[in-house]
Amino acid sequence: MPNEVVISHIYAVAIFNVAIAYKNVRKWESMLDLFSKISQHSLVRSLFFRYLESKKLSNIFIAICEDYQKKQIDIFGKNMIYIMAENNRLSLLPIVFKEFVNLCAIHKGMVEIEIISSSPLSCRQLNKISDVMAKRLSKKVNLVHKIDKAMLAGVMIRVGDTIIDGSIRGRILRLNHILQS
Repeated sequence: MPNEVVISHIYAVAIFNVAIAYKNVRKWESMLDLFSKISQHSLVRSLFFRYLESKKLSNIFIAICEDYQKKQIDIFGKNMIYIMAENNRLSLLPIVFKEFVNLCAIHKGMVEIEIISSSPLSCRQLNKISDVMAKRLSKKVNLVHKIDKAMLAGVMIRVGDTIIDGSIRGRILRLNHILQS
Protein backbone atom coordinates (compact mmCIF):
# COMPACT_ATOMS: atom_id res chain seq x y z
CA MET A 1 0.00 0.00 0.00
CA PRO A 2 2.71 2.59 0.79
CA ASN A 3 4.16 2.02 -2.69
CA GLU A 4 0.73 2.77 -4.18
CA VAL A 5 0.54 6.03 -2.23
CA VAL A 6 4.00 7.07 -3.45
CA ILE A 7 3.10 6.30 -7.06
CA SER A 8 -0.26 8.05 -6.69
CA HIS A 9 1.46 11.08 -5.19
CA ILE A 10 3.76 11.31 -8.23
CA TYR A 11 0.75 11.29 -10.57
CA ALA A 12 -1.06 13.84 -8.40
CA VAL A 13 1.94 16.20 -8.38
CA ALA A 14 2.24 15.98 -12.17
CA ILE A 15 -1.48 16.65 -12.62
CA PHE A 16 -1.39 19.47 -10.08
CA ASN A 17 1.51 21.13 -11.89
CA VAL A 18 -0.43 21.00 -15.18
CA ALA A 19 -3.54 22.33 -13.44
CA ILE A 20 -1.60 25.24 -11.95
CA ALA A 21 0.15 26.00 -15.25
CA TYR A 22 -3.15 26.11 -17.17
CA LYS A 23 -5.06 27.73 -14.26
CA ASN A 24 -7.75 25.03 -14.16
CA VAL A 25 -7.34 23.40 -10.75
CA ARG A 26 -11.12 23.22 -10.14
CA LYS A 27 -11.65 21.51 -13.49
CA TRP A 28 -9.01 18.89 -12.69
CA GLU A 29 -10.41 18.38 -9.21
CA SER A 30 -13.90 17.67 -10.58
CA MET A 31 -12.49 15.46 -13.35
CA LEU A 32 -10.39 13.43 -10.89
CA ASP A 33 -13.39 13.15 -8.58
CA LEU A 34 -15.40 11.70 -11.46
CA PHE A 35 -12.59 9.31 -12.43
CA SER A 36 -12.21 8.24 -8.79
CA LYS A 37 -15.91 7.52 -8.31
CA ILE A 38 -16.24 5.60 -11.56
CA SER A 39 -13.06 3.60 -10.92
CA GLN A 40 -14.50 2.38 -7.62
CA HIS A 41 -17.57 0.81 -9.22
CA SER A 42 -17.35 -2.98 -9.00
CA LEU A 43 -17.95 -3.57 -12.72
CA VAL A 44 -15.34 -1.01 -13.71
CA ARG A 45 -12.85 -2.42 -11.17
CA SER A 46 -13.30 -5.86 -12.70
CA LEU A 47 -12.13 -4.40 -16.04
CA PHE A 48 -8.82 -3.39 -14.46
CA PHE A 49 -7.96 -7.00 -13.66
CA ARG A 50 -8.86 -8.51 -17.03
CA TYR A 51 -6.36 -8.82 -19.78
CA LEU A 52 -7.32 -5.92 -22.01
CA GLU A 53 -5.04 -3.92 -24.23
CA SER A 54 -4.36 -0.61 -22.46
CA LYS A 55 -5.75 1.45 -25.37
CA LYS A 56 -8.99 -0.55 -25.32
CA LEU A 57 -9.28 -0.28 -21.52
CA SER A 58 -8.65 3.48 -21.74
CA ASN A 59 -11.30 3.93 -24.39
CA ILE A 60 -13.86 1.93 -22.40
CA PHE A 61 -13.11 3.91 -19.24
CA ILE A 62 -13.27 7.26 -21.07
CA ALA A 63 -16.55 6.26 -22.75
CA ILE A 64 -18.07 5.38 -19.36
CA CYS A 65 -16.93 8.72 -17.88
CA GLU A 66 -18.21 10.74 -20.84
CA ASP A 67 -21.52 8.91 -20.82
CA TYR A 68 -21.90 9.50 -17.09
CA GLN A 69 -21.21 13.24 -17.21
CA LYS A 70 -22.85 13.78 -20.62
CA LYS A 71 -19.88 15.72 -22.01
CA GLN A 72 -16.48 15.11 -23.54
CA ILE A 73 -13.33 14.73 -21.49
CA ASP A 74 -10.60 17.09 -22.67
CA ILE A 75 -7.37 15.88 -24.27
CA PHE A 76 -5.37 16.29 -21.03
CA GLY A 77 -7.79 14.06 -19.11
CA LYS A 78 -7.76 11.47 -21.88
CA ASN A 79 -3.97 11.48 -22.00
CA MET A 80 -3.81 10.96 -18.24
CA ILE A 81 -6.13 7.95 -18.55
CA TYR A 82 -4.05 6.55 -21.44
CA ILE A 83 -0.83 6.88 -19.43
CA MET A 84 -2.28 5.35 -16.28
CA ALA A 85 -3.84 2.47 -18.25
CA GLU A 86 -0.55 1.87 -20.06
CA ASN A 87 1.12 1.43 -16.66
CA ASN A 88 -1.77 -0.65 -15.19
CA ARG A 89 -2.54 2.05 -12.62
CA LEU A 90 -6.18 3.01 -13.22
CA SER A 91 -7.07 1.32 -9.94
CA LEU A 92 -5.01 4.04 -8.18
CA LEU A 93 -7.37 6.85 -9.29
CA PRO A 94 -9.06 7.20 -5.85
CA ILE A 95 -5.66 7.63 -4.17
CA VAL A 96 -4.51 10.05 -6.90
CA PHE A 97 -7.65 12.11 -6.29
CA LYS A 98 -7.04 12.17 -2.53
CA GLU A 99 -3.41 13.23 -3.05
CA PHE A 100 -4.51 15.92 -5.52
CA VAL A 101 -7.00 17.32 -3.00
CA ASN A 102 -4.23 17.39 -0.37
CA LEU A 103 -1.97 19.32 -2.77
CA CYS A 104 -4.78 21.80 -3.44
CA ALA A 105 -5.25 22.34 0.29
CA ILE A 106 -1.53 22.90 0.81
CA HIS A 107 -1.51 25.35 -2.07
CA LYS A 108 -4.37 27.28 -0.42
CA GLY A 109 -2.46 27.35 2.88
CA MET A 110 -4.81 24.86 4.47
CA VAL A 111 -4.06 21.54 6.11
CA GLU A 112 -6.42 18.67 6.90
CA ILE A 113 -6.12 17.17 10.35
CA GLU A 114 -7.69 13.84 11.17
CA ILE A 115 -8.67 13.32 14.79
CA ILE A 116 -9.43 9.76 15.86
CA SER A 117 -11.01 9.13 19.24
CA SER A 118 -12.89 6.35 20.99
CA SER A 119 -15.94 8.54 21.58
CA PRO A 120 -17.29 11.80 20.14
CA LEU A 121 -15.42 14.92 21.20
CA SER A 122 -17.26 18.09 22.17
CA CYS A 123 -17.21 21.19 19.98
CA ARG A 124 -15.11 22.91 22.63
CA GLN A 125 -12.48 20.14 22.53
CA LEU A 126 -12.40 20.14 18.71
CA ASN A 127 -12.09 23.93 18.61
CA LYS A 128 -9.22 23.86 21.08
CA ILE A 129 -7.37 21.23 19.03
CA SER A 130 -8.05 23.25 15.88
CA ASP A 131 -6.73 26.48 17.44
CA VAL A 132 -3.58 24.84 18.80
CA MET A 133 -2.80 23.07 15.51
CA ALA A 134 -3.50 26.20 13.43
CA LYS A 135 -1.11 28.17 15.62
CA ARG A 136 1.55 25.44 15.55
CA LEU A 137 1.35 24.87 11.77
CA SER A 138 0.69 28.53 10.84
CA LYS A 139 -2.05 27.37 8.45
CA LYS A 140 -5.80 27.19 8.26
CA VAL A 141 -7.01 23.88 9.65
CA ASN A 142 -9.78 21.60 8.41
CA LEU A 143 -10.69 19.04 11.07
CA VAL A 144 -11.99 15.57 10.23
CA HIS A 145 -13.19 13.74 13.33
CA LYS A 146 -13.45 9.96 13.20
CA ILE A 147 -14.53 7.58 15.92
CA ASP A 148 -12.73 4.27 16.39
CA LYS A 149 -14.53 1.99 18.83
CA ALA A 150 -11.42 -0.24 18.99
CA MET A 151 -9.56 2.52 20.87
CA LEU A 152 -9.79 2.27 24.64
CA ALA A 153 -9.34 5.98 25.31
CA GLY A 154 -7.31 8.96 24.21
CA VAL A 155 -6.90 10.69 20.89
CA MET A 156 -4.75 10.24 17.80
CA ILE A 157 -4.08 13.23 15.58
CA ARG A 158 -2.90 12.68 12.01
CA VAL A 159 -1.45 15.57 10.00
CA GLY A 160 -0.21 14.31 6.64
CA ASP A 161 2.52 11.77 7.45
CA THR A 162 2.81 12.83 11.09
CA ILE A 163 0.86 11.04 13.81
CA ILE A 164 0.51 12.34 17.35
CA ASP A 165 -0.55 9.28 19.32
CA GLY A 166 -2.20 10.19 22.60
CA SER A 167 -4.15 6.94 22.82
CA ILE A 168 -3.88 4.62 25.79
CA ARG A 169 -2.49 1.90 23.52
CA GLY A 170 0.20 4.28 22.23
CA ARG A 171 1.15 5.30 25.75
CA ILE A 172 1.40 1.68 26.88
CA LEU A 173 3.57 0.81 23.87
CA ARG A 174 5.91 3.76 24.63
CA LEU A 175 6.10 2.75 28.29
CA ASN A 176 6.83 -0.85 27.27
CA HIS A 177 9.61 0.35 24.97
CA ILE A 178 11.13 2.49 27.74
CA LEU A 179 11.02 -0.36 30.25
CA GLN A 180 12.68 -2.80 27.83
CA SER A 181 15.54 -0.47 26.93
